Amino acid sequence: MKKLLILTLFSLVFASAHAQFSFNPKVGMNITSIATEATPAEVGSHVGFNLGADLRFRKKESWFFVQPGLHYYSMGVQPVSENATQEQIEQIPSVSSLKVPLSGGMYLTGSDGILRVRANVGITPTVMMGVEENQLGVSKSDYQAATIGLNGGIGIELLIITLDVSYEHGMSNLYRQAEGTANTFTISAGIRIP
Repeated sequence: MKKLLILTLFSLVFASAHAQFSFNPKVGMNITSIATEATPAEVGSHVGFNLGADLRFRKKESWFFVQPGLHYYSMGVQPVSENATQEQIEQIPSVSSLKVPLSGGMYLTGSDGILRVRANVGITPTVMMGVEENQLGVSKSDYQAATIGLNGGIGIELLIITLDVSYEHGMSNLYRQAEGTANTFTISAGIRIP
């Protein structure tokens, strides 16, 4: 994964000399659910918040772009347990993580104009940062230090205002001692500079 990140960053630095770029800080909310092999249906879902920014690089007049990002996520992630009571579920602690989505995409309505619609897909490495204090005994050590997921989304730009909707499908196990991948739906609003 380190080689992929280094190669991607090198490509972005090289491409930036011949490209236009925009900075897109944003804030939003997310809903995370857990899926296991034993129970393919998602187990529980909890609302959290996120904030961060994306950079979009594209050649002049091109409809295609590269979009790396850096985002802080606070998510309510339910520990996988078939015997969890409703009271335990209501006490789910918030889990904080740092997501580094690396995406590519294209403008569906052209790269110029007052209203622009874009779509993107990519991968999202995630680094676990911490777990809030709780009465369930859940701690950071119960989670993997890092995970990876596939992401896809669509965004709308109206002048400098942006609205993004995305979905991340977890590809690696979230927990150290139990099965479960995190699937996250996110909606965010921000501004585009320039």
